[in-house]
Amino acid sequence: MVGEVHPPNRAFAYLKYVLSEGGARRVLRFYSVPHVEETMQMLEARYPEYLYDDEFSGLRFPAVPASKVKAHYKPEEKVKQIVEAPGDPLEAKASRLVRLLSESSRVPQASFGITGSILLGVHHPAYSDIDLTVYGLRESLRVREALENLYRERGEVRRLEGERLRRWCEEKARLHPLTLGEAGEIYRRTWSRGLYEETFFSIHPVRADWEVGEAYGDRRLKAEGIVEAEATILDDSQSIFLPALYKIGEVKVLKGPQAREILELVSFEGLYSGIFGEGERVRVRGLLERVEKADGSVYRRILVGSRMAKGSDYIKPYPSRV
Repeated sequence: MVGEVHPPNRAFAYLKYVLSEGGARRVLRFYSVPHVEETMQMLEARYPEYLYDDEFSGLRFPAVPASKVKAHYKPEEKVKQIVEAPGDPLEAKASRLVRLLSESSRVPQASFGITGSILLGVHHPAYSDIDLTVYGLRESLRVREALENLYRERGEVRRLEGERLRRWCEEKARLHPLTLGEAGEIYRRTWSRGLYEETFFSIHPVRADWEVGEAYGDRRLKAEGIVEAEATILDDSQSIFLPALYKIGEVKVLKGPQAREILELVSFEGLYSGIFGEGERVRVRGLLERVEKADGSVYRRILVGSRMAKGSDYIKPYPSRV
């Protein structure tokens, strides 16, 4: 699923796998807007009932009808299962990583989940990654602190370096409007991706249910065009989630529609989650949106990861040091 707010009896989601004779086949090659567009074209041609016209944003987006759900895979239940009885060497490795992070952060194992191919049981024991979720803001921040300490110890948990870092940067520079140097700077700031016993892992913070303060229809969005702007981060406390939310000020629109009351920077591109801090100046390209809340108040935000930008949007430190 994408985000925490969904229409009645539907769930916003990307199409990632389809069933084939050999099992599940991945069709979402990379997490980027152009590749999501490819999967939407597949749905449009074969399964249009999985596309939803959202009246509050004016967008057409994949949203699975509740009537079409055959099974609900729960990351927290999968973690419990593999900790108790791992089914192969990769599941055993994932269970060790969960135990290590839980002990190091003092966050209960019940606050962890596992997603990606391991959740569905379609992983390759030798080649697949380990993708974990952490539920709750406080819990996620404690896991981040524990991970940063583990990186410094340079034991079984390490950051990417050398050839593996180079390949990661090359991939991000190919998929996003970033130079190799800018991709390297983004990874330098990233805490949630690294290696455990030589296997790539990622951490994905998720709000606990009681932390979600918005319901579907609370806001109506209107696209006003692509802008390039500079802004200062005022509050980064909600930036580790997806979508990442930064409160911003001192906004200067350099190109595109001029507007006042631009108060938020929102990213559905996980690359930019949790990597910019309060007081930092950033350069951004994204979709300017007018936001009308249910109480009648109006403000604007810049969205990174929109279909309209077609993968040309970004958030970068400004002035760039790379």
